[in-house]
Amino acid sequence: MDFTGLTPTQRQTFDRDGFLLIPDALPAAMVTRLLAVVDRLHAEGEKGDGLNDRGFWQMRNCLPRDDLFLELLDWPATVPLVVQLLSHNIQLITSHLVVRPPSPAGTGSSYKQSGWHRDGGTGPSDLGPAQPRMFIKIAYWLTDLSETGRGAIRLLPGSNDTAMAAPDADSREGREESLEIRVTPGTALLFENRTLHAVGPNFSEVTRKSLFFGYGYRWLRPMDYMAMPAQLLGRCDPIRRQLLGDCTGPMGFQLPEPADVPLRAWLAESTGEVPATHLETPGAFAVGGNPSRG
Repeated sequence: MDFTGLTPTQRQTFDRDGFLLIPDALPAAMVTRLLAVVDRLHAEGEKGDGLNDRGFWQMRNCLPRDDLFLELLDWPATVPLVVQLLSHNIQLITSHLVVRPPSPAGTGSSYKQSGWHRDGGTGPSDLGPAQPRMFIKIAYWLTDLSETGRGAIRLLPGSNDTAMAAPDADSREGREESLEIRVTPGTALLFENRTLHAVGPNFSEVTRKSLFFGYGYRWLRPMDYMAMPAQLLGRCDPIRRQLLGDCTGPMGFQLPEPADVPLRAWLAESTGEVPATHLETPGAFAVGGNPSRG
C-alpha cells in the first residue's frame, strides 16, 4: 500500500468537525469501473429483493462480491489517513453498497431515509456520552451530488463531541439542507462513529450510488461479516489479510503479535516513527492475566 501522509490541517479538521473530505480520491476511470460493478449488483439484487421499506437498495459485506472492491480495501488516497487517525491495529468492519433512487412524488422536505444518528449499533447507548472514537467510515461517492436535494448525507460538524444533540426544526443551524455534503463523483468522505449524520429526500432524477468502507480497532466485532472467505484471504498480501480480519489465533485480536498487524511495520517505515505495542508498554496486560493483580 502506498503511503499518503495526513497533514496537520487535516488532523485538526477531523478532530474538530468529526469528518474530512478528500476531493478526487477516486480518478474518473475508477469511478466508471465501480459504477459498472455497482449497477450489475444492483440490478441483480433489486430483481430478487426489491427496495427496502425506506425506499432504497443496499448490500452489506459487498467486498467479497467483486475483486474491484478489494482494491478499495487499501486505497492509497484514503486508507493511510484512517491508519494515522486510529492506529495500525485496525481491520475492515463493514463494506456497504447503497443505491438510493429518487424519492416518490409527494415526499416532503422533512422526510428522512435515515434519521439523525451516530454509528455503532448499541455502542452509543452501551457507552453513553463517554464513548470514544472507535471506527471511521470512508464514503466513496459515485454520482453527482453537487446540487441540493439529491439525497446527500447530512453531517453535523462538531457532533463528535457527544454532548451535542441532533438538529431539530428550531435548531440554530437553520435549514437542514445546509448540512448536506454536496460533492462530485470520486470524492471520499471520512467520518467517525460519534459524528451525527442523516439522509434527507432525493428530489432529483439522479439515483445516488455510494460505497461505505468502515475501519475499526481489531478488538471490535465486524458489523456485517463473521469471517472473510479463506479463498479470498489466500489471494491477499499480509496487509490486506490484516484488514480482512485474519489473525494468528484468538488472542491476536486483543494482544496482537507482529504477524497479526503488518500495518505496524508499514506505518513505521512510512513515517519513521515506531508505534508502541502492548509488548512494549509498561504495565500492559500479559497473556494469561493482568500483572497488576499478581
